[in-house]
Amino acid sequence: MKPYYQDDKAGITIYHGDCREILPTLEAVDHVITDPPYARDIYLRMRSPDSSGGNRGYKIRGADSLTAMKAGAIGNIEGMYATVSCEIARLAKRWGIVFSDVESIHHWRSEIETAGMRYVRTGVWVKGDAMPQMTGDRPGVGFEACTIMHAPGAMRWNGGGMPAVWKHNISRGDARPEHPCPKPIALMTELVSLFTDPVDLILDPFMGSGTTLRAAKDLGRKAIGIEIKERYCEIAAKRLSQEVMAL
Repeated sequence: MKPYYQDDKAGITIYHGDCREILPTLEAVDHVITDPPYARDIYLRMRSPDSSGGNRGYKIRGADSLTAMKAGAIGNIEGMYATVSCEIARLAKRWGIVFSDVESIHHWRSEIETAGMRYVRTGVWVKGDAMPQMTGDRPGVGFEACTIMHAPGAMRWNGGGMPAVWKHNISRGDARPEHPCPKPIALMTELVSLFTDPVDLILDPFMGSGTTLRAAKDLGRKAIGIEIKERYCEIAAKRLSQEVMAL
């Protein structure tokens, strides 16, 4: 398959297409770190853009990001858990990290264990500046979860005994790529640093705007990204064409 973008020097490759079709063509990687779309119900329950207070700070070129996700801008993960889990288990030689809504963690754990990987821990990204519940009639959501898994065999990471809790603010302003729900570069840089080693190969089958690949490049890792929407492939390619960012 012809790459959408390739940097042989840095070892970075982007494929444009459905990961369910591309993953079976790939050979083993060291790690899978990815942020798939969440469950359909998460997006359907998102509040209307005309709710009290609006969605200030969550804009993508004038389009409300929450409304965009509700309208299907990034799709959803329904019906893909088993297929994607089997490919992660086949490809990852060490760590797998998959973000999800907390209500869907049991799906990932069940499917990944069925596929032959070991469930290790549920990690948490705590959002220091999470958007409040504007209606005020219930608590807001201040974190996102990730399922941490490992291939059979001994485990090793660079974090010692620290907990799987990472605190970073949401991407805003110039640091926010044009995507409805990008992970902050600081968060993905920390995860890549903790779970991988220099020159390791990282796979992100739901690449989005390329934040995981950008973190990998900055830290001297190699990476493969897959994204179904060409618009986001273009955004990621532009981000990756920049020189390595100062850390």
